[in-house]
Amino acid sequence: MLPDHSLPLNSRPGASRLPQELVDNVIGELDGDRDALKQCSLVASNWLPASSSLLLRRVVWPPCARNIDVCQASSLDEAPPPCRYVPVSENSFVLCLEILASSPRLQRFVRELVCMPPNEEHSMKYDPRGFLKLETFVDIVGHLPHLEFVNLLGVVLQSWDQPSSAESGRTLKKLFAFGRSINDFTTLFKFLSTFRRIQQLLLTVHGLFPQDWLPYTPVSRPMVEVLECRRTQDLDEPLVSSSPLSFYAGLAHNLDLDTLRHFYSDTLQPGSATIFSAAPALESLGLRARDHELSLNLDRVPPRLASVNVSCTIFTHNGLVTPPGVDGEWTCIWTTLRAATELPIRKIIVELHVFFFHPAAGFSQEDLYAEYEAMLSRITEWQTAASVLDEFARLESITFVVRATLVQQGAPLASVHVHKRYVAAMRDALAEGLPRRYVDILHVKAAASKSNA
Repeated sequence: MLPDHSLPLNSRPGASRLPQELVDNVIGELDGDRDALKQCSLVASNWLPASSSLLLRRVVWPPCARNIDVCQASSLDEAPPPCRYVPVSENSFVLCLEILASSPRLQRFVRELVCMPPNEEHSMKYDPRGFLKLETFVDIVGHLPHLEFVNLLGVVLQSWDQPSSAESGRTLKKLFAFGRSINDFTTLFKFLSTFRRIQQLLLTVHGLFPQDWLPYTPVSRPMVEVLECRRTQDLDEPLVSSSPLSFYAGLAHNLDLDTLRHFYSDTLQPGSATIFSAAPALESLGLRARDHELSLNLDRVPPRLASVNVSCTIFTHNGLVTPPGVDGEWTCIWTTLRAATELPIRKIIVELHVFFFHPAAGFSQEDLYAEYEAMLSRITEWQTAASVLDEFARLESITFVVRATLVQQGAPLASVHVHKRYVAAMRDALAEGLPRRYVDILHVKAAASKSNA
C-alpha cells in the first residue's frame, strides 16, 4: 500500500534527480541489446557514476552509505558526492516503495533485492532504526513481479497484525536471511507464506541460538531447496521460542516439505530430524564441519538420500594456519562426515574455503599460492579420513571443491583465482594421503565463481 503523502518524485520539494529516470534512460539505450541486458548489473549505490552500459537488475537498499538527499549532481559524468552514512529506517524503505511504485520499468527489470546495513556498525547488532515492518517489505516485494532473489542481510523484520495481501502463488528462486533478520519465528513463517514456492532458502541460524553461537562464514549451499510454503493460518500457536526444537518443528509444520531435495544446516541442532522425517524426496544433506561428534538420530531415512556435503573453512595469516591448525580443521571434516556413515550415501562433496589474511599490500599471487601449498603440506591426519571413508559401504565418488578469499584489515577483499595449480596441488595431496581405492573415485575442482570462470 502506497503512503498517502506519496507524490511523483520529481514533484516533491527538493527532490534530486530521479533514480527511475536514470534507469529509464539506461533501459532505453539497451532495450534492443538482449546480450547486454543479460550481463548488466547496476547497484543503487552507483546511480550517479552509472553509464549506459549498466542496467538496474539488482537493487541494494538503502543506497549503500550515500544519502539520497545529497545525490544532486546535474550530470551522470560528474563525480558522486561524498558518502554520508544514513541509518536503516522504516522511512528509507517507504521511499524505496515509492520509487518502485512510480517506475513501471523498474518493476519490469529488477530481479534481486538486497537489504543492506549502511555501515559495518549497524550490520552486527540490533538497532531500532534497523527494524523494518513486514507489511512494508511485503508491499515492496509485491511491486516486483519478476523478483528472483531476496537477501535480508541488514534489516530485522518486525511482524504486523494484519494478514498479508501479497499473492501466494508466486515463486521466489532464492531467499537468504540471517537469524537476526527475523524478529521471531512467526514473522519468518508469515513472510514465507507470501510465496507458494521458494527454490532455495538459506537461513544462518547464529543469533537464533545463542548457546551455539558461531561466527558467520560464507557457505555456498542452500539450507532448503524447492519447498512449498503453507499459509500461516495453519500455525496452531505462535512460535516465539528461540529453542532449536521449536525452530525445526516450525519449519516442518509451516512448510510442505514433500518437494524438499536439499537440506543444509550450518550448526546441526536437536530437532533437525523433524525436517528429514517430513521430507520424503530429500536427496542430499549439507553440514558444516564441526569439531565434535554429531548425531542425526533419524527415525526414517528418506529413500532418495544419496549425497552428503560438508563445508569447511581454513584461515591462514601470513602463511600460518590459525588455531586449531590445518590438521584440526581437516579432522573436523571427517568427524562431521562420520555422522552420515549409517546413511545410504553414494556421493561425498567437501567444500573447502581458504581465507588468506594479510594486514597490508605487498604480496603477489605467487605468495598466496606458496602459502596454499604450505597449508596442504601440514595435513598429516590421513588415518582418520580413511577410517571414516571405510564406513561408507556404497560410496561411489568424492569431490573436493576449492574456494579462496583474500582478507585485509579484517574484511574480505577479493576472491582469489583458484587456477589449475591450486586444483592440481589439492589432488596431489589427497592422492598421496588417501588409500588408492579412494583416489580412483576422487574429483577436485575450483568453486564456480566469476573469479574462477
